Amino acid sequence: MPASEKAFDLRVVIQASEPEIWRALRIPTAAPLSVLHEAIQRAFGWENRHLYLIHPDGAGGVRRPIAGYEESADELGLESVEGKTIGDLLSAEGSTLDYEYDLGDSWIHTVTVTGHAVMPAGRISCLGGENRGPLEDAGGMWGYQEKCRILADPEHPQHREIYQWYTHVTGEFGRTFDPSAFDLNAVNEALERLRVLLADEPPTPQERAVVLRPVRWLLDRAREDGLELTKAGFLKPALVREIADTLNWYEPWMGQGNREAGMPDVANLREQLQAWKLLRKHKDRLLPTPAARKMYDDDAALWDFVAGRLVHQPDIGLQVALRSMVGWMLQGRVPPRSILGDAVAGELVRAGLRPAGGGPLTAEDGRSIYYHLLYQLRALAIFHDQTGLGSSKVPTAAGMKLLLDLRRRFGGIS
Repeated sequence: MPASEKAFDLRVVIQASEPEIWRALRIPTAAPLSVLHEAIQRAFGWENRHLYLIHPDGAGGVRRPIAGYEESADELGLESVEGKTIGDLLSAEGSTLDYEYDLGDSWIHTVTVTGHAVMPAGRISCLGGENRGPLEDAGGMWGYQEKCRILADPEHPQHREIYQWYTHVTGEFGRTFDPSAFDLNAVNEALERLRVLLADEPPTPQERAVVLRPVRWLLDRAREDGLELTKAGFLKPALVREIADTLNWYEPWMGQGNREAGMPDVANLREQLQAWKLLRKHKDRLLPTPAARKMYDDDAALWDFVAGRLVHQPDIGLQVALRSMVGWMLQGRVPPRSILGDAVAGELVRAGLRPAGGGPLTAEDGRSIYYHLLYQLRALAIFHDQTGLGSSKVPTAAGMKLLLDLRRRFGGIS
């Protein structure tokens, strides 16, 4: 691949938005139309729940629209985006197309070429923008603007109803809603995760070291004489605080931060290394296992070992759930807390799984499985907010490499 490539500077505006909701994107001219779709989704915070169309002449233009997916193209009797690039539809400065997302709410984004550039190969970047993207399933622009007005007015008779709806669809509290919010760094981080996803490259040695740091640190600490335990089988207080400080897991609200009971990530790290058979308990100490000793100075082997442990969960239900979680995290579309349990349970039901004792899979079952698996992933440094309690964890670029590796490994499991 060349080091650089030609790119378009695009201004993308959601029609009828007032004030304008817009983004300035720089994207390779040779990028497939499907990549333009993914870039717009991430730039505006959409969740890719619905169909989309590309209107080469604008919505209502002479040429027929192009469907985003082959299945919808067949159903609608349209061409699909397959095999088409952005450069096939856009060229000179001022040329435009319309991107329509959600054929019900009909969010039409007008895409205009504002200039040409050269950029590092494979990169997509956001150069600017204003205002947060609309909420999914808000009822189109009119419905979204109405919800904005209601959320801003605690005295409105529908305020409580719309507040609860907002919390349900986003997993956030209504008081956090700010229609004028725009975080350029967050958008570019999302676009960088898209680049990593599309490139699907193996991890570099540096990325392995970053992801494995918590595991490697505790193994190195146990290397000489093991780790002394309390009579109850926990790590000694001084070591708990040392781990928390070294790995930046301590926050002032955690108090002294020197007991496993108050430092769940430290307790989880110890438990996972024991579960993965990298540490074993012997009398009053934790000692490295023979497998761990073989990988003391080999991050590639340790990465392979841990990834294998994650993929080969002890039962098929956990495997199915983790496969789904990996897909959600790679796409940046983890379901909000309000529907998370149902989403996990639904994946298990679609795989033909039921509880061993009979009866239906409940949302509580789904939540329990999700958090059980999330804590396994949290023993590795793959998330931006490593110690946060939320369910919607955002992976780092290095974390994306681990998730991509897990996806490849799941593809090899029959």
